[in-house]
Amino acid sequence: MNQESWNKYIIVNSSPSSFLQSWQWGEFQAALENKVERIELPNLQTQVIVRKLPLGRTYLEIPKGPIGEESRIKNQELWNELREKIQEIGKKENVVFVRVNPPYDIELPSRFRKPRVLLRQMEPGRTILVDLTKSEDVLLANMHEKSRYNIRLAERKGVKVRKATADEAAFKKFLELLRETSKRDGIVSWPDERFWKFRAIFMSGNPSPDIPRAELLVGEHGGRILAAAIIMIFGDAGTYLYAASSGEDRTSNAPSLVLWEAIREVKRQGSRWYDMWGVSPADDPNHSWAGITRFKSRYVKLGVTGKEIRSVGTRDLILNKPYYAGFGIAKRALDLFRIKH
Repeated sequence: MNQESWNKYIIVNSSPSSFLQSWQWGEFQAALENKVERIELPNLQTQVIVRKLPLGRTYLEIPKGPIGEESRIKNQELWNELREKIQEIGKKENVVFVRVNPPYDIELPSRFRKPRVLLRQMEPGRTILVDLTKSEDVLLANMHEKSRYNIRLAERKGVKVRKATADEAAFKKFLELLRETSKRDGIVSWPDERFWKFRAIFMSGNPSPDIPRAELLVGEHGGRILAAAIIMIFGDAGTYLYAASSGEDRTSNAPSLVLWEAIREVKRQGSRWYDMWGVSPADDPNHSWAGITRFKSRYVKLGVTGKEIRSVGTRDLILNKPYYAGFGIAKRALDLFRIKH
């Protein structure tokens, strides 16, 4: 097993290509002091991250995996083999549960159930893909008119977007804007230290089609960075991974132009899809992602310049039922205490 053959398998058997199952994502997790296990079976491959829980326990996370030929990964016998491998790791690591999030809309064995704990630590089950085989003119023509207006307005006002991947000062500004955005929108983001490790692994070195790489784009106006986005490019897709904006000069519409330029950058680099990375269900207007989903969905006309895809979603395989139940009760009590105080 080596990183080249591992990544090629992921690219061939997932679309959009699952960068969370790439070899380098495992190296990133190791840099964060998480153990990483890799499992190879006939017709299936998956990367497993060992995450810590209180009292010396752990859980296993398989983000956007396992990966295999979609028609074969539905095979229940294959899942039984995987479960046996997982349980071997489970005994060694004192595991309470296993969390999977396959990138396919498949039926999982009944033992895999909807999560009841750590509900914020779940990968999105739905996303919107922009079809980058379409021309830029076609993509623009089929956007929501408000998005086209905002893009053109930003250009008229003199907003400029540049690729700033190697610019350390721009990266620091991105982190500053992300803290501001998180506070403004009430979302949770990584600590700065983790982003610096992310930058060291994914934003340096020579790009290769088989290695995930991240690019930083910034939107500037009047000498100030007002918006920024990080996109992850791997296999057939570029993913809209992180975005941040300033509360100042909102009328410049810098975020709108940054998103459009990110789409153009991913298209220039030869990707098939631009992955908007998570949207809320259409029938849930009160979902915490509803606002950002409206912003993202205006850049694509479903069925014409893109599509929405759904996976089975996050599922847990519980190996220690008493701890799992107790942990859920304790976590809910702690969250309630924080709300009241």
